[in-house]
Amino acid sequence: MIIGLDNIKVAFCFDENLITQVQVAVASLLDAVQNENVHYDIYCICTKEASSVKECLEHIIQARDQKSILHLHSVENPYGNAYEVRGISAGTYLRLMLHRLLSEVDKVLYMDVDVLVCGSLLPIWQKKLGDHILAAVKGAVNLVDKWEWNSDRSYWKLLEGQRGNYINAGVTLMNLQEIRRLQLERQWNELAKEKLYYQDQDILNITCRNKILYLPPKYNRLAYMDSNDYNRFVEEGIYSVREYEEALHNPIIIHYAGDKPWKRYDTNLGSLWWDYVNSQPDLKGLFDEAAARRYHGLTLWERCMRKMKKMLGREKL
Repeated sequence: MIIGLDNIKVAFCFDENLITQVQVAVASLLDAVQNENVHYDIYCICTKEASSVKECLEHIIQARDQKSILHLHSVENPYGNAYEVRGISAGTYLRLMLHRLLSEVDKVLYMDVDVLVCGSLLPIWQKKLGDHILAAVKGAVNLVDKWEWNSDRSYWKLLEGQRGNYINAGVTLMNLQEIRRLQLERQWNELAKEKLYYQDQDILNITCRNKILYLPPKYNRLAYMDSNDYNRFVEEGIYSVREYEEALHNPIIIHYAGDKPWKRYDTNLGSLWWDYVNSQPDLKGLFDEAAARRYHGLTLWERCMRKMKKMLGREKL
């Protein structure tokens, strides 16, 4: 039994484009609880246009755990004009405000809304951060070919020596107290003006390097990566065999970076997301499953247009 455990503090940041997806993330978070003494303070930082989701989220939370609490912060996005790329909106930058908006909170577990929680988050929450700024999982950018592909970006020199330690920021335990102490917001605001391909993820990797605690990949299982991809992590010394097997067979958090299951049913591990959604009366019907089953990716014309847009915009292909 866990005695005297404070509520685990979790944050989601989103805009009006993701109000249905955040409902799935929050529901799965609560349904995955394995101990009756574990409850959550759920902080939702969203644009004003997305604040209408509050009533739905309150219903989802109360139906699952009346001791968990929703805290919804509707804000103007100061990063609204920040660089957008790969179909990811400027709403992702809202996480850079958490230290200021949650002034009474010392640490928070941030998660993207395109996640499905499958197990206990207590081991992450109980991590002692010390003077580390973040705890997170190493991402696919560390693989040799991906690192080389990115290496001619003008800003990539700011990540020199970071290969093997670059994080995917979709699941991040943030030391808000240390962020305030170091006054990182000043650097973040300046970097947010730049055209960084991985947006706020690049910002966190650049400014928090050497002060990151690394988590096992089961806490951020990237759905678009298959067993061969994860085997490369082992071959290149980024993960151990044990970590690889845990991520593949017993993931705690599945992160649907890349193709989204609500758009494309046959995306890797997408059926798990749909099985969960369809098992929940308050989630079933939020998404068009028939449309997701019909869609199998970009058409040849759409791929050509995307490539042409990148070329004209002088984006790296």
